Parts: sequence; structure tokens; C-alpha cells
Amino acid sequence: MRDLLPEAPKKQDWFTQIRNLPVWQGVLVAMPFGLLFIGGAIGGALGALGAVANLRLARTSLAPAAKALSMAGVVVGCVIVYFAVAAALAAVLQGGAPPPFRVRATNSR
Repeated sequence: MRDLLPEAPKKQDWFTQIRNLPVWQGVLVAMPFGLLFIGGAIGGALGALGAVANLRLARTSLAPAAKALSMAGVVVGCVIVYFAVAAALAAVLQGGAPPPFRVRATNSR
């Protein structure tokens, strides 16, 4: 007997979703993964988050110019966050964090 329930649409994997996009959108979706090569695990994690955000933006109904600007903004944002995290970790691990700001009392005569 035939199944009466309709088949659920098969979920596409990442690469199929990227292949179905125009070339310029596919490039912008994959661009955050460049952080993996310069940033190791931290860069890879931030790159994956950026790629997910860009894939979601690519599938919205925004105008192409707005879509391109927002996707480029995600790429730039990922790079800025990566360098901020890397600088903070370097300062903490090397003991180079500056001391807290203190106001010294002076003796006025």
C-alpha cells in the first residue's frame, strides 16, 4: 500500500546550498572560511559563524546591492572580531594586560 503522507523535502547540505547560489554570493559565503587558515580554531569557529550568517543573508529577499553590502559587512566583522579576540588572548597569555586605571592623589601645598 502506498504511503499517504507526502514526503518531506530533503534537506540540502552546505555545499549544495552554496552551489545553488550565484557565483558572487557563493564567494561571499565562503570568504569567512579564510580565517581558518590564519586563525586556527578561533578563526575557524568565527569563519563558520560568518559563513552561516552569509548563507542566511544570501537566501533572503533583499536587493542584490543590499545583500552584497551586508554580506561584505559580515566578512569584515568576522575579521575585526578575530583580531580583537587574538589581541585579548595574546595580552592575557603574555601577561601584557595593562593595569587598571588609577588616579594618584598628589599632595598640594
